[in-house]
Amino acid sequence: MAWRRWWPLAAWLGLAGLVAVWFTVSALAERGRALREVEVRAATLAEVTVENVHRLIEGADTALIAVSVMVGPTPDWGVLSRDPILWQAMHTMGAALSAAPRLLAIDQDGVVRVHGEIFKITPGSVADRDYFRSHRDDPSALPHLGVPLIGRFFHESVLPYSRRLSRADGSFGGVVLATLPPQAFMGLFASMRAEDGSFFALRRGDGTLLVRYPAMDQILGTRIDNNKAFPALVDHRPEGVEVVDSPVDGVRRMVAFKRLDRYDLTMIVGLPIQEGLAPWRRQTRRMAAVVGSGLVVLTALLVLLLQRRHAEIAVQTRLKASEENLRQAQAVARLGYYVFDMVADRWESSPILDDIFGIESAFPRSAGGWLDLVAPPQRPEMEDYLRGIIAGEHDFEREYPIIRPSDGQMRWVAGVGKVERDPDGRPLRMVGTIQDITERKRDHQALQEKAAELSRSNEELEQFAYVASHDLREPLRMVSSYVDLLGRRYGDRLDADAREFIAFAKDGATRMDRLVLDLLEYSRIGRITRPMVAVPLGTVFDRVTRALQAKIDEAGARLVVPSPLPSVLGDGDELVRLFLNLIGNAVKYRAADRSPVVTVTAERRDMVWTVTVADNGIGIEPQYFDRVFLIFQRLHKRGEYEGTGIGLAICKKIAEHHGGRIWLDSTPGQGSAFHVALPGID
Repeated sequence: MAWRRWWPLAAWLGLAGLVAVWFTVSALAERGRALREVEVRAATLAEVTVENVHRLIEGADTALIAVSVMVGPTPDWGVLSRDPILWQAMHTMGAALSAAPRLLAIDQDGVVRVHGEIFKITPGSVADRDYFRSHRDDPSALPHLGVPLIGRFFHESVLPYSRRLSRADGSFGGVVLATLPPQAFMGLFASMRAEDGSFFALRRGDGTLLVRYPAMDQILGTRIDNNKAFPALVDHRPEGVEVVDSPVDGVRRMVAFKRLDRYDLTMIVGLPIQEGLAPWRRQTRRMAAVVGSGLVVLTALLVLLLQRRHAEIAVQTRLKASEENLRQAQAVARLGYYVFDMVADRWESSPILDDIFGIESAFPRSAGGWLDLVAPPQRPEMEDYLRGIIAGEHDFEREYPIIRPSDGQMRWVAGVGKVERDPDGRPLRMVGTIQDITERKRDHQALQEKAAELSRSNEELEQFAYVASHDLREPLRMVSSYVDLLGRRYGDRLDADAREFIAFAKDGATRMDRLVLDLLEYSRIGRITRPMVAVPLGTVFDRVTRALQAKIDEAGARLVVPSPLPSVLGDGDELVRLFLNLIGNAVKYRAADRSPVVTVTAERRDMVWTVTVADNGIGIEPQYFDRVFLIFQRLHKRGEYEGTGIGLAICKKIAEHHGGRIWLDSTPGQGSAFHVALPGID
């Protein structure tokens, strides 16, 4: 069933799914723990930072309160500006604080009256400053931390922290100011050693950004909408932690905040989630590598198991198919098999063999039972043959007739068997096949009868050829002789037409005689056979050259034959006849404007020699390449070139009789090349 074949894959998929679920759940749980660790770290950093910021601001605030007390509710600025005790107090307190702020006392008009520095400053007004206007307009005693600015007196970046001076009647009496350097806050934030991408920000209650680390001067002093940037601040909770996408740089961070309600400030610490999750990602990658490696190993093992299982199934399937094909082939070929236990004198057989022998299951399957099946005339011979097998003289391989018990028919069978023997040479068993060859025997007998009939036909054909060469030529010779006699005796009495008619008759008789001779030669090729032997082509072309020497000299031709030439397997006389025709044609069909040149070459490919006869004659049109090898086919008028049109047909028949072939290449007006493929010699 299909599920049995694919259950390992289903089990593997289930296991892989369970591993994937476990890995995903574990990874998500670890990610949650990592996020909680980031959350705790952000809250801790916010707590620690708030404490340090509180100390910085509280020191400045204490100094401002002390200065306010020394100024009093009814300040006499003329006296105070020259009071050394006040100056000394402001100088000492400013130098003692960790932030080292500069302390200043400002009158109700915004003019700096007293400062704690050891050098003089150019008098000036700060009435336009944000912190001065805030105290002037707001009678509350709350301190004010202003936005970063560049001081007018010391020309440095400061955070102005100030308190209102109120007269006895509650009216505005001026401002005491501490200029906190932003570097004090930046150094504090840098000392926290947070991850890359983290930030620290100090904001006022109205959302104004006062300090940010790392520095981003372009956004300092701007007001940020908490509804969009940090909704948790809108709820007025004293502290909290939330995941926020920064409106400044777009980075997602774990942001913790803690309020300094006494000063209306909020400390914000943001830790990038990606950096916080880096250990989790590394651990997850390691875990994924381990799990992946395990899955790869398990997959490899599963693939090997599946391949082995599928290979076993395929082998079983092929074995069943092979057995079925063998059974069908045996049925078609009428081929049965047997196993003969020669010790127990018992043989087992296939159903096809039982059908060939025409026996039932109850038939005695012994050596004697088998001999009873053999036709009586051959039984003694087969009994002796069986004794030779038992004696170790040979295996079983014999054709013999049987008489089928089922229907009494005689059938011919071919038996083959291999005898297995013990170490001492005693026969143990014989395994073999039996094939019904009755039809083959009948076909063989019919073939023998056809061969005998063909032999008689060949003898009759040879007799006809003799008659054609002797009896048909005799009347032609008589006609030719009497026509010649008629011309000699009565030639002076005949007119020109009569003499021309006599010449036509004599020429016709001569051509008829040549046709009979050529036809006789064509019919003898391959019929009168001699053994194929090694024939040196050099000897063949020597004979051809001597036979055609007169024609070659007459035409002024040049025959180029390489030396040495190879030997081929063939009939020497037939090969001479073949190349006589080819070279004779090359000389005959020459061009009128140049001397004929005939070139012979030989090239070997595997066990075949290709001999080429090339000329520079008149050439042949491509449409006639096949026609020229047909019998009695001429491409020119009889008066142009002599011949009967049978020469190339003889060449084709000789080449095919040698197991080769002949073909040509030609360019009209340039010449032809005839190629003859002949069997070579090892």
